[in-house]
Amino acid sequence: MNASDRLLVLFAHHDEFLPAEFHDFPTPQNRPISQLSERQLRKWKSQRMAYFLLDHIFEQYALDKTLLKNILRTESGRPYIKSDQIDFNISHSGEWVAIIFAISKNKKMVGIDIEHPQKTRRYLDLLAYYAKPQEIIEIQNKNILPQLTNIASRFYLSWCLREAVLKSQGVGIIKLSEVKHSLSQQTIHSSHCPTGKLCFHADLPFYLAYFFEQSSEAVQLPPIFQWKNKQYDLIESPPTLIYQVN
Repeated sequence: MNASDRLLVLFAHHDEFLPAEFHDFPTPQNRPISQLSERQLRKWKSQRMAYFLLDHIFEQYALDKTLLKNILRTESGRPYIKSDQIDFNISHSGEWVAIIFAISKNKKMVGIDIEHPQKTRRYLDLLAYYAKPQEIIEIQNKNILPQLTNIASRFYLSWCLREAVLKSQGVGIIKLSEVKHSLSQQTIHSSHCPTGKLCFHADLPFYLAYFFEQSSEAVQLPPIFQWKNKQYDLIESPPTLIYQVN
């Protein structure tokens, strides 16, 4: 990226403080909040927080906020705005929301996925649906990427990285099995995303993977900020892992 490019990641719990102008964020079919189901309420809170985070980014970079009034969706449901310079992607899981945002002279695609596990799953059974045998062998070999010490973190690495690279192009999880992932080489190959880098964090309140398009070898990682207690705190910890994509 050149000096004019901007890339960052923001995240927040969906119950964090919001300024008054965001309290009237529209509900589904403009129904009263009291009539929303628990699932609908959680989704509404997450969408409201995501809009607030995007609004902050546009404010910070003096961008045209009218673009936020016209967020469109691709046929696969990926949100976007009409811009030749801006791309963003949103993920939410449980009560957490995260956004990756990029602005550059020539649009660079980004993707993000977070997972906040609510329960233990049958990880090896899930892997069998989409991962190649060699990947499953490497996931079970704790001598490969020993910083991931349990099967849960190793499974969510495998899952989140796929979601992040596919979401950069609005491709659904039906293509999970087409992503080739090598833990031993720390590489990812997919025909559904451009060349870039993928970072994985296992030390946040959730598992986080984010992808950003980058053709050069030099890695320029985005800053990560958490909105908490009415301010943005910089997350100092580096990624647990960095992957080359394509």
